[in-house]
Amino acid sequence: MMMNTAMQKQGFDISQLVDDLKPVRPLRTGKAVVVAVAITLALVASIIGLIGLRADVAAGLPDPMFLIRTGVLGLLGLATGHSVLSMATPSVGKHNLGWHWALGAALLFPAAGLILLTLGAEHQAFSMAKYGAECLRWSAAGALVTAIPMVYWLRQGAPTSPERAGWLTGLASGGLGAFAFNFHCTFNDIIYIGFWYGLAVAGCAVAGRLIVPSLIRW
Repeated sequence: MMMNTAMQKQGFDISQLVDDLKPVRPLRTGKAVVVAVAITLALVASIIGLIGLRADVAAGLPDPMFLIRTGVLGLLGLATGHSVLSMATPSVGKHNLGWHWALGAALLFPAAGLILLTLGAEHQAFSMAKYGAECLRWSAAGALVTAIPMVYWLRQGAPTSPERAGWLTGLASGGLGAFAFNFHCTFNDIIYIGFWYGLAVAGCAVAGRLIVPSLIRW
């Protein structure tokens, strides 16, 4: 009571703060996930329209490596993206660790490629720098498109760890960008996939860590 009286003497009236309060709609992660999926599908369609669809997929006979790569990149992007969106509404006891498993699965590609390199396997990964650069460009462009709604969502919420949110945003958007470009990429060599796709996703993760935190701090 004495504190309230002192605050009033200093010209501070808490009732004025109450009058200024406005109701805020709770953030719904499910809605954000639907939007993210829709944007990713639109990105896939755009890449196919601009630079074309893999011949085997167009013929209805996709290579098994393409199917595995598509599944792993899609899982990485969606699982990590869901964790990013959930970070906007933190709560006690809530854990979103599905991205750990998705990242572990994605790391199998560079790990397998490294093993094959040490065994002296023949490959074309490093002699295909022209196509590898194309992979990096399109994956980065796709990552930018998918990162924008994630950053917007984080800005609407209250992420408690901007640095971690940056890592995960980059990782998620990189996975989704690579997922979209994957529908055009014609290479099935696991060393090529491990190196160039791994580089694309890792580069996006680093970019996310450097850029995103300054955009979502509150």
